[in-house]
Amino acid sequence: MSAAAAPAATQAVTRYLSRPDLVPPAITVTAATAPTSPGAILLTPKNAVDEQMGPLLVDDAGSPIWFAPRGDKTRLVMNAQTQTYRGKPVLVWWEGSFVPLGWGQGTATIVDQNYRTVAQVGLDRSVDLHAIRITPQNTMIVVDYRTTTAVPGQVTLRPVVENVLREIDIASGRVLMTWSSLDHIPVSESYLRSNDIVAWDYLHINAVDLDTAGNIVVSGRNTHTVYTLERGTGRVLSRLGGKRSDYAMPADAVFAWQHNVRALPNGDISMFDNEQGATFPPTPPTRPASRAIVLHLDNTAKTATMTRSLSTPDGLGTGAQGSNQVLPDGHAFVSWGDRGRFSEFDATGAMIYDAHFTAPTIDTYVANRVDWHATPTEPPAVFARRSSDGITAYASWNGATEVRRWQLLAGPDKAHLKVVGEAARSGFETVLTAPGDAGYVAVRALSATGAALGTSPAVRVG
Repeated sequence: MSAAAAPAATQAVTRYLSRPDLVPPAITVTAATAPTSPGAILLTPKNAVDEQMGPLLVDDAGSPIWFAPRGDKTRLVMNAQTQTYRGKPVLVWWEGSFVPLGWGQGTATIVDQNYRTVAQVGLDRSVDLHAIRITPQNTMIVVDYRTTTAVPGQVTLRPVVENVLREIDIASGRVLMTWSSLDHIPVSESYLRSNDIVAWDYLHINAVDLDTAGNIVVSGRNTHTVYTLERGTGRVLSRLGGKRSDYAMPADAVFAWQHNVRALPNGDISMFDNEQGATFPPTPPTRPASRAIVLHLDNTAKTATMTRSLSTPDGLGTGAQGSNQVLPDGHAFVSWGDRGRFSEFDATGAMIYDAHFTAPTIDTYVANRVDWHATPTEPPAVFARRSSDGITAYASWNGATEVRRWQLLAGPDKAHLKVVGEAARSGFETVLTAPGDAGYVAVRALSATGAALGTSPAVRVG
């Protein structure tokens, strides 16, 4: 008995004999020079040509662990994350239609560790793609984009984009808070030039988080500002960056067109500092390269200082999207947004991992390294055929994170199967071979301790 590796990602499309219905985009790993942080990589590929789109969990080799094809060229899936709902780990993502002006109209979906949908927010397609933050109170803070000509304090005939934050009770759908950007943030703070062709997206909220005090932290991309809002009232407590910063900032701490702002447990702020805006009208880059940065806030002295700045060795610039995840061991996992590339840096700032989607068109809104453990409700899958040496079987179990080995079972009929071989899991699809001319086979997934996790239906050997 022998085992072979799963199909190599030499093409933009990856296919599997045991799951021909899954066509995830292939990933090319270009650097893996040191041990990475534990966990898998969670992506939401889009802009596919022949590949399917949907939430995608892969290992460091770029091989899928779980893939859920849900989108198409008109319905996108974006912003997949692991969060906590009702005290349990969940996956949450956004899916819906993309508005060419730069936002979305859709729904946030929450699934449990069996990939069962436990809740959806925004079934009226009222949720934007940028911010889907579950709170400890089992509510979700979302953002919505609306166009209006009713701008406080001025008369305008041109439409302006109003950003609306809502806090929604997930179970009941009841709206607990509504906050309008135009009531709190004047359009004069924007760095985006107004024009007569499209609605002026003067603020563009693209990230929402909670700080340790429970206040809402909001990223205004087009004002180059991180706002802290008092939860419940929506009052602006502070501004970091932009034209009205409450913090003094040295030149190296100034950021622009940022994404993925996160409030860290120690009070610091992390973000993906784009420095290049994919805007209309176009805006020139403010720095030659994008950065994953961490800012330390001194709330007594009211200063913000740079404690970490990471860029690729080749100085990659990203106009849109991107993420920066600070990991518990001091590593950072960074997505380079519209470039379809993602990297990991160690605690010293050295890039130790680098990968990208093989197809040049595909990118991902964010990329995160996640500690995710799941068992699907569906059983493992198997495809088998005869070879000159006996039987070759292809085993997979989409979404099962704990599989370490596979057993091959074979026999003359479905009722009389016995173990005839075993192999270590090798990517999404593991190949097992055994001598003989059995008429039926099945595969059994084993954990690291050898416990049986699940068995496929028996199938006829082709």
